[in-house]
Amino acid sequence: MAEERYVFPSSVEGMLKGLGERATPEFKAHLKAHGLDLENLPPAFPVAEWSPHLRTSALFAWPEETEEEALRLLGLHFIRGWQNTALGAAASVMLRVLGPARTLTRLDRAFRTSDNFTRATTVLVGEREALITINEVQGFPSYWVGILQGGLEVLHRQGSVTLHEVTLPSATLRVTWTA
Repeated sequence: MAEERYVFPSSVEGMLKGLGERATPEFKAHLKAHGLDLENLPPAFPVAEWSPHLRTSALFAWPEETEEEALRLLGLHFIRGWQNTALGAAASVMLRVLGPARTLTRLDRAFRTSDNFTRATTVLVGEREALITINEVQGFPSYWVGILQGGLEVLHRQGSVTLHEVTLPSATLRVTWTA
């Protein structure tokens, strides 16, 4: 039997903090009307219940953008929000000390704070380049582009994140950065 896949409330907390002023009372009411009651989050909830909220949240927060761009922005803002949580603030300092290469090889552990199913494999293909394969992108690879772009911000590095290969449910992203 397959392992049950759950998302933890820290995913919602990071998203809301990252959205900042975009997390309006109307936004929260919209989520509640679509089945996500922010006032009564369980300790974990099935990914099948969470994934639709990624799309809904992205399109509500950035209605002027394409779905792909709105999802990328949601991922980017998620990391910005995570950085403003107690765990994220502490971890961000440590990650800057570790640097990009060592941080990217530890992504698999980092994702454990958000859910119990996301796995990441990092292959360093150059001094400042890596291929990161994420086993489950929930159908939204551009969201993960934003997540990793946010990671570069956390590390105080300039760089780029592009989709290298998408074979749903997984995706491989190419990350490059400056020294």
